[in-house]
Amino acid sequence: MRIIELAGVALLLVGCSAPSTPVPVRGSVEPLVGEWVGDYQSQETGRSGSIVFTLTAGTDTAQGDVLMIPANADYPPAAPRTEDPMARSPRILKISFVRCEGNSVTGWLDPYPDPDTGEKTSTTYEGVIKGNKLEGTFVSYLELSGRRRSGTWSVSRKPPGA
Repeated sequence: MRIIELAGVALLLVGCSAPSTPVPVRGSVEPLVGEWVGDYQSQETGRSGSIVFTLTAGTDTAQGDVLMIPANADYPPAAPRTEDPMARSPRILKISFVRCEGNSVTGWLDPYPDPDTGEKTSTTYEGVIKGNKLEGTFVSYLELSGRRRSGTWSVSRKPPGA
């Protein structure tokens, strides 16, 4: 699938998804106030996707999601498949928890099935805030096989009113 088509699918899915699940934020919440938008990628898996995260001043609960686009995403399906048709479809992953201490951010996502193996997968992330940019790494742990897969992510804070 071409990049432009994939980006269109990502915007459509994010725009049509249910409201984001509340995300508890612990530690120093002030550095995370604002609307953050960016993406992630994993060279190991070939997966990529978008990240959105919003924290309103004076609160300790944010809204955020991650759109995972599996490698060789089949959306919309080119032909019927005998395997699970959702396995290769983009899907929304929920951010479970965020902790910010100084300029360091850590957290994890709700467990989800790996699109390649179906194994329960848990993902943790860490990053560093540098002004209006937040970037870091993530590690996904596959529960049954014990394999680890990693990648990088980056989000930027949108200017107020943008």
